[in-house]
Amino acid sequence: MQTIRIQLRESTQEIVELRYWLPQQKHYESRRLKLAEIANFLKQGERDYYKLLPNLPGIGKQLFSWLDGDGRWLSRGIADCGDDLLVIAIDTDKKLAHLPWEVLHDNKDFLLKRVNPVVLPLRWIEKETAGFSVEARQLRVLFMATDPEDVQPKLEFEQEEAKILADTRDFNLDLRVEESGCVSELGKVWSRYFNDFDVFHLTGHASIKDEAPYTPYFITETEIGERYETTAAELAEVFRFRFPKLVFLSGCRTGQAPDKGAVPSMAEALIDQGARAVLSWGRPVEDRTATAAAAHLYGKLAAGYQLAEALASTYQQLFKQNVRDWHLLRLYVQGECPGALVEVWGDLPPSAPEPAYQQFLDPDTQLVRVAKPSEFVGRRRTLQRCLKAIRTSLGVLIYGLGGVGKSTVTARLLERMVGYHRLVNFRQLDEDKLLKILAEQCTSERGHDILNGKLPLMQRLTKFFTEGLNTKEQRFAFVLDDFEANLELRNGVYVLQPQVVDVLLALLKAMQNSQLPHKVIITCRYNFTLSELNHRLYREPLGALGGADLIKKYNRLDSFNGSWQFQPDLPERAKQAADGNPRLLEWLDKILQNSPKSPEAERGVEMILQKMADKEKEFREDILAQVLLKQQTPALRQMLGKLLVYELPVPLAAISPICEDISSWESHKQRAEILGLLEVTLTNNTERLYRVPRILSPLLEFPENPKGEELYKQAAQILYRLWWEEAESPTEAQSLEIHRLALLGKDGEIAAKIATSLANHLQNQSRFREARHLCKSTLEITKNHSVLKEMAYFEHQMGEVDQALNYYQQALNLCPAEDEGELASIYHHLGMLKNHKGDVDEAIALYNQSLEIKERIGDVQSKAETLNQLGHIYADKGEVDEAIALYNQSLEITERTGNVQSKGVTLHSLGMIYADKGEVDEAIALYNQSLEITERIRNVQGKAATLYSLGNLYANKGEVDEAIALFNQSLEITERIGYVQGKAMTLNNLAGIYANKGEVDEAIALFNQVLEIDERIGNVQGKATTLHKLGRIYANKGEVDEAIALYNQSLEITERIGDVQTKAATLHCLGILYANKGEVAQAIAHYNQSLEIKERIGDVQGKAVTLSCLGIIYADKGDVDEAIALYNESLEIFERIGNVREKAATLNQLGIIYANQGKVEQAIALYNHSLEITERIGDVKRKAATLHCLGIIYTKKGDVDEAIALYNQSLEIFERIGNVQGKAMALWWLGDLAEQQGEYTKAISYLQPALEILQRLKSPDAESVSASLDRIMGNS
Repeated sequence: MQTIRIQLRESTQEIVELRYWLPQQKHYESRRLKLAEIANFLKQGERDYYKLLPNLPGIGKQLFSWLDGDGRWLSRGIADCGDDLLVIAIDTDKKLAHLPWEVLHDNKDFLLKRVNPVVLPLRWIEKETAGFSVEARQLRVLFMATDPEDVQPKLEFEQEEAKILADTRDFNLDLRVEESGCVSELGKVWSRYFNDFDVFHLTGHASIKDEAPYTPYFITETEIGERYETTAAELAEVFRFRFPKLVFLSGCRTGQAPDKGAVPSMAEALIDQGARAVLSWGRPVEDRTATAAAAHLYGKLAAGYQLAEALASTYQQLFKQNVRDWHLLRLYVQGECPGALVEVWGDLPPSAPEPAYQQFLDPDTQLVRVAKPSEFVGRRRTLQRCLKAIRTSLGVLIYGLGGVGKSTVTARLLERMVGYHRLVNFRQLDEDKLLKILAEQCTSERGHDILNGKLPLMQRLTKFFTEGLNTKEQRFAFVLDDFEANLELRNGVYVLQPQVVDVLLALLKAMQNSQLPHKVIITCRYNFTLSELNHRLYREPLGALGGADLIKKYNRLDSFNGSWQFQPDLPERAKQAADGNPRLLEWLDKILQNSPKSPEAERGVEMILQKMADKEKEFREDILAQVLLKQQTPALRQMLGKLLVYELPVPLAAISPICEDISSWESHKQRAEILGLLEVTLTNNTERLYRVPRILSPLLEFPENPKGEELYKQAAQILYRLWWEEAESPTEAQSLEIHRLALLGKDGEIAAKIATSLANHLQNQSRFREARHLCKSTLEITKNHSVLKEMAYFEHQMGEVDQALNYYQQALNLCPAEDEGELASIYHHLGMLKNHKGDVDEAIALYNQSLEIKERIGDVQSKAETLNQLGHIYADKGEVDEAIALYNQSLEITERTGNVQSKGVTLHSLGMIYADKGEVDEAIALYNQSLEITERIRNVQGKAATLYSLGNLYANKGEVDEAIALFNQSLEITERIGYVQGKAMTLNNLAGIYANKGEVDEAIALFNQVLEIDERIGNVQGKATTLHKLGRIYANKGEVDEAIALYNQSLEITERIGDVQTKAATLHCLGILYANKGEVAQAIAHYNQSLEIKERIGDVQGKAVTLSCLGIIYADKGDVDEAIALYNESLEIFERIGNVREKAATLNQLGIIYANQGKVEQAIALYNHSLEITERIGDVKRKAATLHCLGIIYTKKGDVDEAIALYNQSLEIFERIGNVQGKAMALWWLGDLAEQQGEYTKAISYLQPALEILQRLKSPDAESVSASLDRIMGNS
């Protein structure tokens, strides 16, 4: 491995020296740079890279050229490298660390893709560092995932751990897991080891503070699972004096230097604190990328590769997997880059310990009874509590209903208990069986002598634990699995069988007396009591899966993760039946998978439902639910029946009022809990929550109405008080539970309050369907003006405009005059609907009414939203300065009030303005700022809108694949959330792209979909745009009358609603049609009307297009100088705004003029330049036009064969895309050439269809073609 070191050193206040330390040279080479040049370069890097779709090759080439310099230092270093790996170590000083060096590109490919040598950029802090010893052993990794309760989205850290283990199984990686996710707990673990771990891997969410000093942080957990923002300094305190050789901060933005590089990244800050090497991610990264990178890297490190070699191999592996965000992985090092962390084992690596799950086999089938690492989900707090308790207790008793995963949790605990010898006993426990298990693992004579001795069992075990171990360090982890087999029912409660009491107590007492940390884990359906040592067992109740854990479980099962399609709602029925019980969920998954994928016949569906019901019954029998309930008193069963009112686990304070009419309900509750009939869940602060498993509901009696309805109402009021009025902030699940109970209890007041609040929450997450259902169900029991307003909004978003208007009107009628805030909100939202319908004046009036109220009551936050909507109207009217002023007013308020959601919306709106003005870079920057906010706050509707707008920009730049990718991302979101207006806009633009690619039928189909949506939702502005675009397609197909009709329909709408931008575009297209018909005066008039509007509203791109078309007319009139001036003015705009598609068209038109002037070589150069662009961007329509023009030139040069080939190429495209006018021109020229060669029959076959098309188009050229035909007929 060789290294090039690159440093920046200040020379004067304005000059810096860039130093190159090349391999095998004792002295550096250098060049002098101005600080201002560095600042500009950094600014450009920030602008070009930190956005959604950076041009990585372009950025990489710029970085390479800058670093290579006139002295070609980098090129020389690569060429002269005598090794197979070259490290480019770039000093982090002067903000250099902020630049994306990973994308360095030598005009052939990314340097990271090179071989011989492989080139690896890294960030380097100059410092002398001591070496470390390398041993032939396993690579030791300490893995810690963080998953605080209130942090979204939930990460698949279980999968990351499983993937790392799977990918390193050949190298026997020693992966130990710190389950706490807590830095203080990590410190305790780290202090118990000395130089034991090579790598510390931290995975989770990370970010950067929004305000100065912009401190980077990693989101970890407190001891009770709450969010804690850990800085580099706090993490470094854990490792002080004992840093691992490598730290991998696998969280978003841990390698990004905030404040445009002025603040060190978290990785660099950790290096400053003493870390030797830190891996990080430069921006938000996808889960699968982070997992793939870690798994491959650790495999290479475990195989003895040097860190630089392992990392270079990791990049190349990410390339092979076509991972988009490969370039975000960043390595920071202090001093020399560490070499190998361990030595390779050779042919005899140590045997890997048997996975814990392999010890949980069914004795009959020999199949594994627990989830494997790749299948395991959730149970984080359970594992944390058990691992913490097991340090100070003899062991843990995990109890709960059958199938909830007690054995699976135990297997996971065993994986975490490193160094313990695992002994698993399944079901029945007796003295002989226990001694047999101990004897089978015993390799010492002394141990066997003790086990075969005549001492009583407890004394024998005590002596064995102290004197009979295989080694002094041996420690046992006993598992007594499915221990309910050792219990019997007595007076309705399960107690230990007499013969088991002595054995279990002997084991526990012997463990205690040995004073060694042997442990026991018991899994049992029932909680039971020991006559002695009862307090030495920690008890952990285990309930059904819920929340994020349950979603992860669904995602592991094909019937519930969308892999298979079922009718009608079978997966949802199965989910309800399983009630979060993992085993029952797996059983039902198998039933669904073994059924027809799309059972449409009613009998087929009923058959599956019956199978599911049978399986539920089998499950109840398997867990002995009916037998157990029959043993209980009527009062206990009555209590359980009443508690079926709650679907979520609830605190004791919610049970007490419900059950107070049942005598001795507290003792019944305790007994039901012990028996697993009442599920117990522990919260982070160890509060106990209770719930009756729904699997028992068919065996219990819930009170009939009216008592049932009264019970629901009482429960709603209880939870409203506990979770809504007295709690700081209820969860979404708690709010939904209160709402469900309020609906069933007909409590309209509570239902309306919850629905209004929840609807806003769901709206912010763009979950329109759920919100509409919530409001609809609420309105069935109460007509509340706030709920009506919310319902109207969601109906509007989902395309039901008439219903939305009706709901808004009802809301206005019912809204009390004193509720001014809600009245202003109704006016605001009704204004949005009116604007979309094209009733602009009404919309402005409503916005102003809303604004007047908001100013009067001091609601500045909502005022910003209304200003933004008014800005939209003025932007559409072409009053750009007024729109910008309104947007800036809105932006000032959102920044002052900290309303990031509204800020994101306004930034998007400003982006649209700058895009229309042709200031593309400014627009992209604003869109990316907006996108960062929408992703951070999970506003998927806002994200879809910004992706759509970015797609437009990339389409205009000719980057078609990027545009289609962005439109499809936007489309996926709009379809998922039911946002039909957004869907229509995206389909519209996709149709435009397909039209430009020549896929006309696909484009028309998409436009018709859009038109159907626009008409259904009353979106007249959108309808005008769609009619306009359809007009263009029919114009290209030569269906002129149809095209003019469509344009005039569009024009009528745009004039009515004041949409000057679309009006200008339509006038322009009508100009094109009249020009093609030879009606020059009409064409010029339409172009000039269009031009006047575009200049007034600052639409430079539209202006350039119209100037180009005017150029065509003046060229046809013979006014060449005027035409060239117009083309050049147009070309300057297209080049400035980066619109390569229109640039290609203008180059083509200039080529025509130079060809007509006899400047053939200049014309060919222009045509070829145009052709290169159209081929690159896939614009077949313009490619065909350029090929045709080249054909004309070669015709005039007398190169007939070349001309014919070019005409045929253009003809094939014109026919494919349905451009009949282009087809007619190509046929005409081919006919003329055939006539010149005396091939009259062929000439007629070309000219006849050309004439038919031109006559249909009413083209003046039809006369010339007709004359040619007459002449040929006369000669033939």
